Amino acid sequence: MARTKDVTINGQKFTLQSVSPSWYYNFNDECGNTGGGKRKSVQYMDGMFRNCVISPAEVKADGMGYFDEKEDLSTAEKLIAEIERFLRG
Repeated sequence: MARTKDVTINGQKFTLQSVSPSWYYNFNDECGNTGGGKRKSVQYMDGMFRNCVISPAEVKADGMGYFDEKEDLSTAEKLIAEIERFLRG
């Protein structure tokens, strides 16, 4: 069963859910975060938001597009860091 956690970033509440270690490592490989490949940061953040954020539903549905529309780099950066801490916790 997936673990969940509520976090608040820049005044906005997000509910996170865990993913399997296999999914996490495969996704990191796909995005070039391991080895000498070229990193695909937007693809990585988009996939993590869509798979690890269950609320608000707009973040799960739109991924990085949610933050693009709001021109909100700060919350996106803090959220991806929180997701990574949560998954490793």
